[in-house]
Amino acid sequence: MAGCTFKFAPELTIRSVQDTHSHLQEQLSQHNALTLDTCELSRIDTAGAQLLLWLSLHADKGELNLSWQAGSPELLTQLNSLGIHIPGLSSEI
Repeated sequence: MAGCTFKFAPELTIRSVQDTHSHLQEQLSQHNALTLDTCELSRIDTAGAQLLLWLSLHADKGELNLSWQAGSPELLTQLNSLGIHIPGLSSEI
C-alpha cells in the first residue's frame, strides 16, 4: 500500500505516548511509508521524546520508511534541551 501522513497531536507526553505508539504501529502495518507531521506538536516530555528518537533511529537503520514534516519551534527547543537531534526534523514549514 502507498504511504500516508500521521499527524501528531499538540501534546506527546507519558499520558498519550502508548496510544500514539499503537496508532503509529497500526499505520505502519497498513502502509509501506509514513510521513510524520509534527507541525502542531508543541509539548513533549521525555517519554514522547523517546518515541520520536526511537522512530528516527529505526528509520536511519532502514527498518522503517519514514519522513518528517516540519516541527514547531517549541518542539525543537524542547528536544534540544534534552540533547536530542532528529535528522530531517526542522522548523521550516
